[in-house]
Amino acid sequence: MSFQISAWSIRNPIPVVSLFILLTIAGIVAYVGLPIKQFPNVNVPVVQVTVTQSGAAPSEMENQITRPIENALSTVSGVKHISSTVVLGSSITNVEFELHNDMQKATDDVRTAVERTRVQLPPGIDPPLVQRLDIDNAPILTYAVSARGMSGADLSRFVDNVAARAFQAQDGVAQVNRIGGVTREINVILDPERMAALGVTPPQINNALFAFNTDEAGGRADIGQVEQTIRVLGATNDVDRLRNVTIPVAGRYVRLSDIAEIGDGESEQRSFARLDGRPVTALQISKTSDVSDISVEDKVIATVERLEAEHPGVDFTRLVSTVDSTRRTFSSTQHVLVEGIFLAVLIVYLFLRNWRATIIAAVAMPLSLIPTFVFMAAMGFSLNSITLLALTLVIGILVDDAIVEVENIEKRIEAGESPYRAALIGADAIGLAVIATTFTIVAVFAPVSLIPGQAGQFFREFGLTVAAAVLFSLVVARLLTPLMAAYFLTPLHDRKHVPDKEHSALYVHYTRILDWMLAHRWTAMAIGAGILVVSALMALSTPVGFQPVGNPGYLYIAVQGAPGATRADMEQSVGQATRLLLKEPAVETVFAQVGSSGDMGTGTITVLLKEDREISTDDFRQIIGPALRAVPDVRLSNQGAFGSAGVNIVLSGEDGQALERTQTALLRQMRGVKSISDPRPSPPPAGPELIVTPRPAEAARLNVDSRTLAQVLRVATIGDIDANVAKLSDGDERVPIRVRLPEGSRQDLSVISGLRVPTIDGSTTPLSAVADITFRAGPGKIIRYDRERRVSVEADLVSGRTLGQALEEIAALPVMKDLPKGVKQAREGDSEAIQELFGGFMIAIAAGIGLTFSVLVLLFKGYFKPVVILAALPLSLLGAFATLLIFGKTLDLPAMIGLLMLLGLCAKNSILLVEFAIEDERRGVPMGGALRNSCRERARPIVMTTVAMAAGMLPTALGLGEGAEFRQPMALAVIGGLISSTALSLIFVPVIYEIVDGFERWLAPKAARLVTPRQPGDEDPVIT
Repeated sequence: MSFQISAWSIRNPIPVVSLFILLTIAGIVAYVGLPIKQFPNVNVPVVQVTVTQSGAAPSEMENQITRPIENALSTVSGVKHISSTVVLGSSITNVEFELHNDMQKATDDVRTAVERTRVQLPPGIDPPLVQRLDIDNAPILTYAVSARGMSGADLSRFVDNVAARAFQAQDGVAQVNRIGGVTREINVILDPERMAALGVTPPQINNALFAFNTDEAGGRADIGQVEQTIRVLGATNDVDRLRNVTIPVAGRYVRLSDIAEIGDGESEQRSFARLDGRPVTALQISKTSDVSDISVEDKVIATVERLEAEHPGVDFTRLVSTVDSTRRTFSSTQHVLVEGIFLAVLIVYLFLRNWRATIIAAVAMPLSLIPTFVFMAAMGFSLNSITLLALTLVIGILVDDAIVEVENIEKRIEAGESPYRAALIGADAIGLAVIATTFTIVAVFAPVSLIPGQAGQFFREFGLTVAAAVLFSLVVARLLTPLMAAYFLTPLHDRKHVPDKEHSALYVHYTRILDWMLAHRWTAMAIGAGILVVSALMALSTPVGFQPVGNPGYLYIAVQGAPGATRADMEQSVGQATRLLLKEPAVETVFAQVGSSGDMGTGTITVLLKEDREISTDDFRQIIGPALRAVPDVRLSNQGAFGSAGVNIVLSGEDGQALERTQTALLRQMRGVKSISDPRPSPPPAGPELIVTPRPAEAARLNVDSRTLAQVLRVATIGDIDANVAKLSDGDERVPIRVRLPEGSRQDLSVISGLRVPTIDGSTTPLSAVADITFRAGPGKIIRYDRERRVSVEADLVSGRTLGQALEEIAALPVMKDLPKGVKQAREGDSEAIQELFGGFMIAIAAGIGLTFSVLVLLFKGYFKPVVILAALPLSLLGAFATLLIFGKTLDLPAMIGLLMLLGLCAKNSILLVEFAIEDERRGVPMGGALRNSCRERARPIVMTTVAMAAGMLPTALGLGEGAEFRQPMALAVIGGLISSTALSLIFVPVIYEIVDGFERWLAPKAARLVTPRQPGDEDPVIT
């Protein structure tokens, strides 16, 4: 088979040079325009439904809101999982759809299902919010804002009205959320004794304010033959006017100021933020999905500088920026690429000892890499952690094809041919091998882009970027490399030094080993089988993980207060933890936020570590853990980079008591697991509840129902929902007018039991006359999964242990082996992701091997020689697993990518050997001689390409730069696999070739008997 495209390029240099000039210019333009992001574009098929009802207990929220919504959503097509989290006054339901669903249609379907359920929901809820979740909407920047001379309300107003608007005016900023601070409200603080004396109920006051303090449309009039619009303007912008509002009560009227204190103030503080123990107001900034993280941060920083200049008393302190990691990763990748190119070029020069040939091979790397950016831009990709990973790993591969071509051309020049003649014949002579190796790599990486599941979406850009870069390297090797060799290399008589590779000591030893292996092929096969057994044992002893432990320079600590913890309790606990953390020499800043999720008993502490610290983030996490657990009245536990525990064992079922018993048993047994520390239950234990139970006889006689009791209690203690409260207009601000009891009265059970309740005759009666009030424990947080109750036990991973080891040990616990009836383990989080992703990789590996075999069958026009090539693939496992064990790495996600890459790279060695042997046999050389000739002629390009690829990946393997902890296992696996594959394939591939060829020669005559031979004239032209 002859590919003459290289000869054409040599004879027609102008079109080829013009093509690469255009590709280079287009690549540079595309590179400049590519957004720089932390993650690739990922479609998260999740729609979230949020329903709030002020003061509603989790149990009531679950029964009256969550369950009906879940039942309705289960009928929507394409739903994969439904999960809900219910806390005081809030129900959040996440609907996960199958991938590749039309998410706009899915969101509309969810909204329609929720609207249909609205009639079943309580009337006192806020309107349900349906929105699609987007991973790119996660905050990229968090700032703490403080101001000298500003009250908490003034600072919050500044953040909402000035800072947030300034940030949102910048291109690329999607959302600005305030954390902590207070919201302005008009407080109507009731006097319970005066209310009881006058027979006024809290809902009557709230309803009167809502009815009188509003503007309404009044229709249309035609007075004076001119049309007028009628408006009823009852709303006030003056607090003093509110004091004169009268409330009708039992045929008489009561002035509001007689029963309440009215003032312009703040809402009840249900959350707070602290920076190094100081009260602050924080804000989180999110970006839109299609813009660069770095460009958005630059605009935000410029806006911060402008705001600080315009408002001298205001200080912005940057707390967390994911963009810092993105910047460092991008810069580190640039250095790794340059270093990899330099090392690969150095290796080529050391082998060829010809600077002209080295330049030709070196040019292949940038000219293959730069056009890849055109493909990335056309596909809508970005420069993110995944595509940058692909580029760093592929850098050694890009020079592969060029090395093979240059080496073959150099060989002909050393034999006496002119550079032009050597390039004209030599490039096309090895064209089949070059094309086969390239398409083998493409066949391996193309299936990676099709890995199923949400995690698989991250690797779509990885697989396609590698495939595109390798294909561009093929174009360079087949067009530009022969062209440059023909016109740039020097003839033999102009050279001072010609290497004598055949008489080197290494080559002599290699030929002796090869001759012995060919003479004792079955012994050699037994040695190969032993190597495979050793490789399998190494694979089984390699610990399995999900992803390497990073060193981001910050960590999150989950805060869980004791059941019934108040704001004062949480402030005390958080303050103690902050002081403890600030004593550590590695800590720079501590930022705490509590109540931002709506639950006063939960929060997060963000610990920023110093850049010049002596320990890693994971080491600090292990050191500080015992000290944090000693803080009383609060549970402080480590969280991962994405706010989740290192290990999370989830149990689900409908029987709440069975779940609780199983959770307790699992918690007790997990304390003995060596791979984890600090096991803890989730959700937290039940909290205290004040239960009001109507007495049927008294309530029926006075016509008092449960809804009336709930309304009186809700308005009196926390105020009505926002939709039912009056608003005061102040410019463009609508300030809620909140009616409730003073904080001291809400701490007095006698005041609550003495609240007046309206009766059938228009009078009122004390709450204690129609209902009993008791205390009882109830769930503070309810978690549901696929319409079932869900509990879990969370834990931290011990340093040096992997998620796979921990899950294996937990699965062996007696309680997990014998779960009670109705209780099952639910796979979600990292445990589900690791199962889904590793399964997807197994499918990708199988598909890669199948596609590689198909490509080789088409190129070599047979089925037996491709078997020889694929038989060498397991030889790479020895070096890969040995390297992982030596360097203490785990078989995790990046290592799996490295093993996948080895499939394509290791087939290259076999292809070069087999292709030459086949061509030699076709020229009449006996099989033994053809194999020896193949090994003699192709050993140098095989070793050159292997060492060059390993050198290109060496900076990555050394673990230098930001994000190296993710790239390093991958590079180590590839380098170790390349070394073992190269060393072993040069010896075992000829042996396997002899055995397979002998089998083919034995089988061919027998199979030929089943084939009907063609007759004379069968190939004549068909006449119609």
